[in-house]
Amino acid sequence: MGFNILVPEINNRPTNTKDAVISILTIDWPLSLKNIYTRIKKQYGYSATYQSVYKAVKELCEINVLKEKDKRYEIEIEWIKKLQSFTDIIETNYYAKQKIHNLSGLKESKSNEDLIILNFETIFDAEKYLYYFMKTELFKKKNDEICFQINHEWRPLFYLRAEYNYYKRLLEKGHKFYFLCAGNSYIEELSKQFYKSLKISYKTVKNEFPNDLLIFGDYFIQIFIPENLKSKMKECLDKKDVLQLLEEVLQKKSSIRLVINKDASLTNEIKKQIISKF
Repeated sequence: MGFNILVPEINNRPTNTKDAVISILTIDWPLSLKNIYTRIKKQYGYSATYQSVYKAVKELCEINVLKEKDKRYEIEIEWIKKLQSFTDIIETNYYAKQKIHNLSGLKESKSNEDLIILNFETIFDAEKYLYYFMKTELFKKKNDEICFQINHEWRPLFYLRAEYNYYKRLLEKGHKFYFLCAGNSYIEELSKQFYKSLKISYKTVKNEFPNDLLIFGDYFIQIFIPENLKSKMKECLDKKDVLQLLEEVLQKKSSIRLVINKDASLTNEIKKQIISKF
């Protein structure tokens, strides 16, 4: 069954029995059906009958919002993860759309949607958008080749478990990844080991790139990071100063531009050039 959107109002009296059940189980779990019914009546003064609570619990179990073990119920953690992912995507997409007005003159010079220019305040914001944009596109297909051409790699440092699960799922769909990275700090060597442990192609190169590139599907994406942030990032990585990297680079207010081209021929040519280096 597909993912169902059931989001109870927080800190408000539930408006229906399912909301009440979910709200109770966010506070204490696992609970028997009788305990759920008693707490709904006590906490919310709710007039639901025992039969209506029973029906709501069973329906929530059927759509995998709740799970039952030994006649006790709790919220299904996978549903929570899907809900979090869903809301993150909404936040990311709406944030990005609000940012489209930056450099809108160049975007409007195109007569179609093959070129989009976005301007983000921080590297973290830009990465968040790219993560979900890429994830949404790649989970629709199989056996793509994804190429990165980057000056520095830091993501596994902050997202190790999430990155591991993310790449494992995409690799299971037959996707292949290729990283060309100009950075050679100790932290980036750890990143290389992480990627290689997943059988992801990763190569360190000597020369820096004018800007970072991400290529997948029909998309050719350029990431423009100001020179002062690029220099600071290198300094922090060389010093192994993770806190400074976070505060003075990744969350530093600036102007991070993404130029997203949808051009199959251009994308295929750049893919060939990058893959030929492995």
